[in-house]
Amino acid sequence: MPSSRSQATATRQGLHVCPDCTSPLVQPTGWEQTRVEGSWRIWRRCPDCEWEGDAVHGESEIDRFDEELDFGTRELAGELKTLELSNMKQAVETLITALDADLIGPEDFHRSFA
Repeated sequence: MPSSRSQATATRQGLHVCPDCTSPLVQPTGWEQTRVEGSWRIWRRCPDCEWEGDAVHGESEIDRFDEELDFGTRELAGELKTLELSNMKQAVETLITALDADLIGPEDFHRSFA
């Protein structure tokens, strides 16, 4: 059970911020609706310091958490696209260098049909 200090930190900084190490990468690991309408129990985990905790939060706080998670997802997808393009460019440059140096010939593409 989280301390009241960690609950106050989560409310002030956002559920995406770790109450122990202040990493902005806290992720939900589980959730369930409570008996109180508009409230949810959220289990969260910090990948940086391994902090784990759970607490009940209202819909507005959870909506802000969801927005932060969506933002993080878009940011990661953008970084992945940049990395993929960089890797493709490097592969093409390597292929061009090998072709220019006559290191690749038709026999490299021969398939044996046995």
